[in-house]
Amino acid sequence: MRHKETKPADLQAICIVSLVCAVLFAGIAVTVLSESVLLPGGDERMRGLPVLLVASLILLMLFCDRLCVVSIRSHEQTVALVAMACAVLLSVCAGVAASCVEPCAQPIAAAVFLSSSCVCLNMSLMTVCIDQPVLNGVISACFAVSLLLLLASTGTLMCSLDVRLLAGLVLAAAICCLQMLPNIVVHVPDRYLVQWRAYMTRRWTVRGGIPEEARVLTQVDIREDMQTFQARYATGFVLCLALLVLPYAALVAFCDFHRMYDAVGFLVLTAALFLFLTLKPRRSGRPFERYCMRLSAVMVMAMACVRAWGFMTTENMSLFGVCAIGLIGVLLVYAIPVQKGGFHSLVLSRAGDALCFLSMMVTPVAAFFAAGALQYIRGL
Repeated sequence: MRHKETKPADLQAICIVSLVCAVLFAGIAVTVLSESVLLPGGDERMRGLPVLLVASLILLMLFCDRLCVVSIRSHEQTVALVAMACAVLLSVCAGVAASCVEPCAQPIAAAVFLSSSCVCLNMSLMTVCIDQPVLNGVISACFAVSLLLLLASTGTLMCSLDVRLLAGLVLAAAICCLQMLPNIVVHVPDRYLVQWRAYMTRRWTVRGGIPEEARVLTQVDIREDMQTFQARYATGFVLCLALLVLPYAALVAFCDFHRMYDAVGFLVLTAALFLFLTLKPRRSGRPFERYCMRLSAVMVMAMACVRAWGFMTTENMSLFGVCAIGLIGVLLVYAIPVQKGGFHSLVLSRAGDALCFLSMMVTPVAAFFAAGALQYIRGL
């Protein structure tokens, strides 16, 4: 019997599934290890296991890097992007596993520091090995975010700050970057300005025709730069959204609800973040962005409700105010498409824009109080 030959598309799908499965197993292993070692009553005999796990994750990361380079050379961009994403996630897992090697007074800050260090080193290596517009955009975005996280976690460890302060700082920076993301990732290269200036100064001349080097830019001229900008924007969007949800989860877990300022700040932060993630998708033209932001809004409200359920008493009913504000945002989102046109549609649209902008401005201040920064300043 003749065996059916495997098509390149099938090999590509198998490669992608294998990479995703490897990342899932690595994440599960790191999660189980962290709970076994860092939680109270953890098994001390497992202290030597993270070394083996870190070595395995680093080897897998280097394998993904090699696969990314080979895929780019063979013009398989999808496999290269998946390999790059898996390499970043494996770097994060390796950093978390490395933080479990030795006990630390601030395990979360140490895990962020080591993870961001691994991603920075990996992206620095890939910058030298890859010269492709889309991958360059992904690498530059990951490197910038990991470098900022590295600086923030370094300051937290050096000053022995509370992990809530790190979470609040990251959350405030993430929502501002998400709002200003197009202005951050897109810039006009100097060669465009020089070429345009030469064109404008020599276009209306009586000395002859337009020089060969001074002409109007075409789509072919800016194609590679636009690919880099789009890849940088997509990667930055995913990272900013992840850095909104994960620090909020840390604040949910460590917020001190027995202090008035912390509790009020957390409730305002929940309402503002939910409104922002609910109303912001109205301005987005990509379905992927809308679905991700609305899913993040549901996750934020679910975490807040689960955390506040244990503190719900007859004297502590502030969560109903948060739910009411979130309900207003949802009603605005669904009422705007119902209005086909006219004054009512314009009013609802402007009200949604105002609430979205207001929630974005309030979120950093609320994160400041929810992170316990006021108590830290008082204690200085």
